[in-house]
Amino acid sequence: MQTMWQAWAFFKRDLLSDLSYKFSFFLQVLNIFLTLASFYFLSKLVGDGILRNYAPFPFLLIGMAVNGYMTTSLYCFAQGIRGNQQAGTLKAVFSTPISPLSFLLYSSLYPMVRAGMDAALYLLGGVLFGLSLANVHLVSMLVIFTLSVVAFGSIGILSATFTLVFKKGDPLLWLFGGLSWLLGGVFYPLEVLPPFLQQAAQLLPITHALDGMRAAVLRGASPAEILPQIEILALFSLASVPLSLLAFVKGVEWTRVSGSLSHL
Repeated sequence: MQTMWQAWAFFKRDLLSDLSYKFSFFLQVLNIFLTLASFYFLSKLVGDGILRNYAPFPFLLIGMAVNGYMTTSLYCFAQGIRGNQQAGTLKAVFSTPISPLSFLLYSSLYPMVRAGMDAALYLLGGVLFGLSLANVHLVSMLVIFTLSVVAFGSIGILSATFTLVFKKGDPLLWLFGGLSWLLGGVFYPLEVLPPFLQQAAQLLPITHALDGMRAAVLRGASPAEILPQIEILALFSLASVPLSLLAFVKGVEWTRVSGSLSHL
């Protein structure tokens, strides 16, 4: 019960903070719809046959939605750490009964929910531009969303560890985000890439998240039909989450021993 109250306290804090900047919140929502409009008209330049099973606009829309919640999942952990570093409150926070690991996970609750809200806004906004959601397989969509957020989040935790130890931005996020944009199939199918890059793309979780999400939302694929994507995302999560959590715990221990926890 205490854990639930602690989690709710963190979620409520971040929600109220977000809502306190109403104009900024409005601009973020507006940006989603402006982005959708831009890519809707851009999709008119692309022939329907080029993407095989999907029309250009739905293909791009799912790419933007998944990329959007991937970005949130990657950055929210490091932002929680860096924000408290700059405010000079990180040492005090880590001295409370809440463990550093709990602090990290609780701080990610609202951003993760917000990522889901942003993805939903992309889909609902797409309806205004003619996207049909009649074929959506809800279970498949939720399974892919959950597994991919966990997979992306594990990279985000590694980024938070880098930020905690080195007190600066993490090149891991730049590299992972850039490769995901280039190779993941966000804006174009993997078939346009050279064969060796297509093979490299299989190492990125966004590749499988996009394949599974497009199949679930646009074709109504059942979990059995997207089982390869589910298995790969689950394996990636099982391997990367324990590693990232262990790295963060070791990072906290190092900053305490070195006396750098309160450094900016």
